[in-house]
Amino acid sequence: MVERQTASSVRKRRSSATLARLEAARRRRVEQLERERENEARVDAALGPFAEAVTAIEAVERRREDRIGALGAQLDRKLAELDRQRAVKVAEFERQAEQVRADAEMEIGEWRAVMATSVAEIRAADVGAAEAAALLGISAKSVTALSRSAAAASDVGQKSASEFTRAAAVDAAPSGDERAVEAPVDEQVVPPTRDSEAGVPAE
Repeated sequence: MVERQTASSVRKRRSSATLARLEAARRRRVEQLERERENEARVDAALGPFAEAVTAIEAVERRREDRIGALGAQLDRKLAELDRQRAVKVAEFERQAEQVRADAEMEIGEWRAVMATSVAEIRAADVGAAEAAALLGISAKSVTALSRSAAAASDVGQKSASEFTRAAAVDAAPSGDERAVEAPVDEQVVPPTRDSEAGVPAE
């Protein structure tokens, strides 16, 4: 009788342990499924903001590229305008520089004419080229060049004066005497003299 109760008690304890083990396994499974549902929900909840962020970043990148492209085009236009203005300024500078050079050359030419006149006066005072060069602090070659320049200017001045005198004479002479004025002295036509003017006694 005692043995039967003991075996029955062992079976009951084994059955209770199995049931407890199964119950524990069931609870773990339920908890696992709950955690999986929660994790799935968390994943679903995270996917929405992630997708929204991806879309927003793509939009920002497009706007960035569009704005950079617009800024680049604006820069190109401004650079082209600056290049045009630079070309205008450079051309204006070249014109002004050329005018400054021309004015300077004219002024230098006038002062060189003064130097040439001075050299001509010194040479006319029986001062040799070497002595004049030492006196003026320039080379003998420069003295010779200035002397030639003074001589050329003198020839031009004399020619101009001669032409002016001839033109004035033509303007002052009667219309019939223009040939006599324009012809050289040794080629001028002398009108024939009358007998009384030639010293022939009148009859």
